[in-house]
Amino acid sequence: MTPLGVLLGLLLTLAARHTTGQDVTTHDRVVVCYFGSWAFYRPEEGKFTVDNIDPQLCTHVVYAFAGLDETSHKIRSLDPNLDLDAGGGHGYYRKFVELKRLNPRLKVTIAVGGWNEGSKKYSDMAKDPVKRAKFINSTIDFLTTHGFDGLDLDWEYPARRMGIPEDKQNFVKLVEELREAYEPRGWLLTAAVAAPQSIISVSYDVPKLSKLLNYIHIMSYDYHGKWDQETGHNAPLTGEELSVNATLNTYLELGADPAKLVLGVPLYGRTFKLVDVDRHEVGDPTAEKAFKGPYTREDGFLGYNEMCEMRAAEPIAWTTRWDDEAKVPYVFHKNMWVSLDDEQSITNKVELAMRYELAGAMVWTLDTDDFRGNCGTKYKLMRAINHALSTAQRGTEPPPTEPPTTPEPEPEPEEPKSTAAAAACHLPALLALTVLSLAARG
Repeated sequence: MTPLGVLLGLLLTLAARHTTGQDVTTHDRVVVCYFGSWAFYRPEEGKFTVDNIDPQLCTHVVYAFAGLDETSHKIRSLDPNLDLDAGGGHGYYRKFVELKRLNPRLKVTIAVGGWNEGSKKYSDMAKDPVKRAKFINSTIDFLTTHGFDGLDLDWEYPARRMGIPEDKQNFVKLVEELREAYEPRGWLLTAAVAAPQSIISVSYDVPKLSKLLNYIHIMSYDYHGKWDQETGHNAPLTGEELSVNATLNTYLELGADPAKLVLGVPLYGRTFKLVDVDRHEVGDPTAEKAFKGPYTREDGFLGYNEMCEMRAAEPIAWTTRWDDEAKVPYVFHKNMWVSLDDEQSITNKVELAMRYELAGAMVWTLDTDDFRGNCGTKYKLMRAINHALSTAQRGTEPPPTEPPTTPEPEPEPEEPKSTAAAAACHLPALLALTVLSLAARG
């Protein structure tokens, strides 16, 4: 490429970044992005493919999910036609790994497990040394064949859902043996872990897992949902027990290394159907069933992209309220009530994570952000996360009991006081002049 072409490319990159917001080049923290492969089957504007992933918004991307064969005890594809190339398949494993061509620093891993996989077959595998060995060897073959950089364990949950009490220590044995196999190969080993204290105490030996895993992805969401039959927040930042702050305190008090913890941020909300349209405060009664969105089509679940489009279609109809105690918003219209995060609540969560000096943030899942930009900027929530990671204060004081609410508007920026600052500020203009000069010489 000619010098003119190089400079034009750099100028376009800078211009795009200026208009679209922040990415992972603006900070040194971890941004783990889960990709729900099933979003391929969503209708119309909700369909999400590997090509929709912006690899500049994440440091790690995780393919969800692979499964466990309960007979062979080996890892397996849950959707061969989508995951693999064989037989005319879509080859999503290959395409997912090829994202590293667009961002060579990107780490690409695969998650095994998930809610639908259950717990029992993982419990049966983990308690038997022979079955553990079969599983571990199969993952080595799997990662080598497909080119993944590591494995994310998403067993939901040890010692729960038909598991046994010994799962807590058997999970540690499994992780120990995986670590021994993976370390010489330079592979990552992570785990997605639960948020409620009632599960943490039963399922995880936190100090041991903290030493063995590269990162621990905290699923700090689904604190409340339609199952409660009363309105509640999907991911309240503060609260006595079921809140993000309480979850972080639990893991840290149990001995987790904060540098290994990655705070989960939901890019979706939980829906409820009010019993009485005139009762729409937090804790008011709701029906057994809620409502679903046009893309995700799951009762009680609504992607941020679905919600923003619904509000854009009827902007006057929807009422938005901010819960200053939980530090999150909620919206309602007639008998529909939704708890979900927005840019401000996500910023508050990231700021709290940085005060605890955590490794960074994790999102579930990319395909429920406004990835098409139908409501404005593409990936608005992902950009809010990266922006907050680049600007938040880190560990300068103990984490506050009550994280900050919506900040005051920032003052207009002053003129840069140093030569270096001035050069950085005017870099796009300098590049433009250089491009024009080179063009004139050509």
